[in-house]
Amino acid sequence: MAVPTGVLWERDPHTAAKHTLLRRYLSAWFPIMAKQFRGDGITFLDGFAGPGEYTNSTESSPVIAMTQAVRNEVVSLGTPIRLVFIEDDRRRVEHLETLLERRFPQSSWPAGMVSRVRHGQCGDLYEQAIAEVGGWFGPVFANLDGWGADTNYEIVQRIAQQQSSEVLVTFKDQFFIRFANGEQEAGERVFGHSDWRNVDQLPAWDKKPFLLNLYRQCLHDAGFPYVLTFEMIDEGGHSLYLFFGTTNTVAVQKFKDGLWEVDGVAGQRFRDPRDPNQMSFDILRPDFTALATSILELLEMRDHNMAELCQYALLETIYKDTHVKPVVDSLLQERKVEWARTGKSYQDRVLRLAPTTLF
Repeated sequence: MAVPTGVLWERDPHTAAKHTLLRRYLSAWFPIMAKQFRGDGITFLDGFAGPGEYTNSTESSPVIAMTQAVRNEVVSLGTPIRLVFIEDDRRRVEHLETLLERRFPQSSWPAGMVSRVRHGQCGDLYEQAIAEVGGWFGPVFANLDGWGADTNYEIVQRIAQQQSSEVLVTFKDQFFIRFANGEQEAGERVFGHSDWRNVDQLPAWDKKPFLLNLYRQCLHDAGFPYVLTFEMIDEGGHSLYLFFGTTNTVAVQKFKDGLWEVDGVAGQRFRDPRDPNQMSFDILRPDFTALATSILELLEMRDHNMAELCQYALLETIYKDTHVKPVVDSLLQERKVEWARTGKSYQDRVLRLAPTTLF
């Protein structure tokens, strides 16, 4: 959609799905992190906060974060909770401040909770805004949901330096494809270097994979060992990309739990942009063909135990680690794989390709 100019605008299907995913993930993130960092406290940063509502919805990322922060499960731990909302449109800042005070009056905040709405560019303010609330003493979850080409790489780098911190970045490849030979300043800010300009020399079918793989590597280089990439497709076939960077495999599991619960709920499809077959999934009718193919390809190189296959599915595909067992069961039944070694644990149970038969 075009960048809106008014204070409020209609929430589109992409944004609705992102909000559902964010709500499900933060419902786990707040209590888990609050319990783990009672002394240091935890911080939620919304770098592109908006006005806090839409013409067709009262839900927004600031409202979701505030709602999760004041849950009894979180408040009872007594952990310092900080919420920082940055917005560069003065009218939207004022609207957000009024809305939050109405829905979450300061008089009702638990002890140790701090919330700030700041006016300005995220890249200019985030460091100071987080410091003002003491946020750099503990982990930060940064929701960087701009218009697809707004997140400065230095923000991602700084968040990655913070212990147990995470980022959720919205990315729009079409901007960089269109302006690779023109407006290049935005690309330098987002990628942190000029390598992205090489997209202009590639054939059309290679442009998108090149940019997505490059940005994924940028998040790895920033300090996030685990990076999930998802393409969101609405009913009209329009796509947008989400990148989730974290240092923790448990966070990967929780995020995927939320992702699979979103599909089929918000009228969206998700797919792994690294899947050459571009298979989208639907939790109501899950298709594990791509995972089965990947497992067979891994076994062509060498035998793998079940723990390795689960780790691969979790960290390198759109699927969950719990999807591996039913896929392997099907491959065993089809006699495409067989046990090289069995045992009680996933570490002990080793798979190999089954011998080729004529019948």
